[in-house]
Amino acid sequence: MNVDYKIEKWKNKLLDLGKRNRLINYRDTKRSNLRIINPDIFTLWESFVVNEEPIIFPYIEDDIEDDEQFDHFAGSLKNGVSTNQSPKEQQKTLRNIREKAKTVLEEQGVNVLYLAFGFLKWFESDHSSQPLLSPLILVPVSITWESIISPFVLSLYEDEILLNPTLSYKLEQDFGIKLPVFNSDNNLQSFFNELQDTIKGNEWDVIMETGLSLFSFLKINMYNDLEKHKDIICQNPIVRALCGDSSALSFDFLKEINEYDHDKLSKPTDSFLVVDADSSQQDAILCAKKGVSFVLQGPLEQVKAKLLPILLQNALQMGRKFYLYPRKWLRLKLFISG
Repeated sequence: MNVDYKIEKWKNKLLDLGKRNRLINYRDTKRSNLRIINPDIFTLWESFVVNEEPIIFPYIEDDIEDDEQFDHFAGSLKNGVSTNQSPKEQQKTLRNIREKAKTVLEEQGVNVLYLAFGFLKWFESDHSSQPLLSPLILVPVSITWESIISPFVLSLYEDEILLNPTLSYKLEQDFGIKLPVFNSDNNLQSFFNELQDTIKGNEWDVIMETGLSLFSFLKINMYNDLEKHKDIICQNPIVRALCGDSSALSFDFLKEINEYDHDKLSKPTDSFLVVDADSSQQDAILCAKKGVSFVLQGPLEQVKAKLLPILLQNALQMGRKFYLYPRKWLRLKLFISG
């Protein structure tokens, strides 16, 4: 099978440029996002992003029945905000967003909760009458909630502030429009002014609003990696084998592993067994030391309690790098590189 063709298929599967993607078509829903109406976008940027002051969504007591009572109550709190939802609905939405973001972080190890500053209102074509709304600046955030009677607190999450990568890719591919470069040191107003100049001539507009929601764009980053490093990836023997090239990998080591006598051939000074290991586990250790890629099947507890510490110890002794990839906190992938 042609490796280039296979990689192109992988790349196309990674793209999610449809209207179901919130990074392309942002829509207000009852429990998935929240618009911050007050303070305005520039005041909020200065206090939250520049000065790193948390945003406090006050706890709503049962005896606060209407918005007027809530406004009086929230006004007495530092950094209180108002949103597009009623106080009680806002509290339910924040709880839902927090739980979803927490689940993704635990299962996939990535943060998907962002506060979007500014939206681009645009059309897919000159004949389209339905505008799309796409977030522009994505600020990573986290929500903490100490107890059932505590306020929800929105804080900066230690990650990079981004210009919507999915939107950037789509506009450049479909319209040849390259969005202005943005970094966290930029003046927000200057960026929006530059963006307005960039889209001049289209019936598009920059909407100065702020929205809290869940956004995931890991796949577009993987797409860009495949695009940028395609030549290197094509030469990787494992990738070539996955593409159907059976000659890319040699399996001569299997005979050596199966016939290997650990008692006779392994010197104690070269075996860093921090815990006991049976013969099959020692085979896995030998593969790792020889730089052989393999998938290990076995009871999870044995892998975590026995084999993992030995593999890490051997990697350290040999001066190798290793990467632990957690998935659902119960499964663990280990990558060791020379």
